[in-house]
Amino acid sequence: MRDHTKLYRLFLLLWILTVVSLNVSGQRDTVLKEPVQCPSGEWKLVFADEFDGNSLDGSKWLTWYPFTDDGGDKCTFCRTHGNEGQIYRDENAVVSEGSLKLIARKETGEWMGETRSYSSATIHSVQRFGMGKYEIRCRIPSGMGFWPAFWMFGLKATEIDVFEIGTQNPRHHHVAIHSWNTKTDLEKGYNGTNLADGYHIYTMVWDTNFISIAVDGNEVWRVSQYANKRGRVVKKCPVKPGKYQLNPTFPPQGEMLSVIAGLAIGTSTTPFTKSPDEKTVFPNQMEIDWIRIYEMK
Repeated sequence: MRDHTKLYRLFLLLWILTVVSLNVSGQRDTVLKEPVQCPSGEWKLVFADEFDGNSLDGSKWLTWYPFTDDGGDKCTFCRTHGNEGQIYRDENAVVSEGSLKLIARKETGEWMGETRSYSSATIHSVQRFGMGKYEIRCRIPSGMGFWPAFWMFGLKATEIDVFEIGTQNPRHHHVAIHSWNTKTDLEKGYNGTNLADGYHIYTMVWDTNFISIAVDGNEVWRVSQYANKRGRVVKKCPVKPGKYQLNPTFPPQGEMLSVIAGLAIGTSTTPFTKSPDEKTVFPNQMEIDWIRIYEMK
């Protein structure tokens, strides 16, 4: 009987927490009593890696996904990232001649019981960052099977994909924001310049009102935190006083983001690209000139 009582109390507690959580995450309205201005000021550099040495700075970067209790790499997902076609290996992240090369190779290997036909590299920041400007200057490969990406992963609820590209079509640029707290997504794909043709600068700016993404200084996407009572998105500052709907996918207050850049290899089940074909060139690489992060001062 005592065990049943404990189970009942546990079930009741979980039910209460679920209701509270649903009420909080389901809240979509807010009333602004004062105008909300866009932040103004100068950008202050708070993090940079110019990759000028001869090895990756381990105080800044991990070469795996630290999704274990101790942040180590002892999980299958940590170096395979699920159903992707590669094992992420330290030796495939090479710093030389002023840039970081994330090198993809056609070589069969094993990680914690999982076999993959390719190896590649990724970097994951040790530090997390809040609102600000995130930039990378890089060039990507071309050919079926490569899936380069630059993205941020939040401590609370958010993923921001500055770019994901299936390089069989390097003119197609995919951007997205995902919230696993509200289970909502915002995504856009567009066709533009050939992003495998030389270096390009990708920029993400996140402030209290907007998230914007730009390529070579040209904005390609803007997401607002606010929409008016008719659902019309607010596109500029100041946001006037009134009642607004809050964008459920926008990062929650206090969100902190890890920075990730990587070159994945596709499989028959991955989005954006599939397995490499007979025309895919190996070895190949995503080359990063620098990564810089700024905060408004």
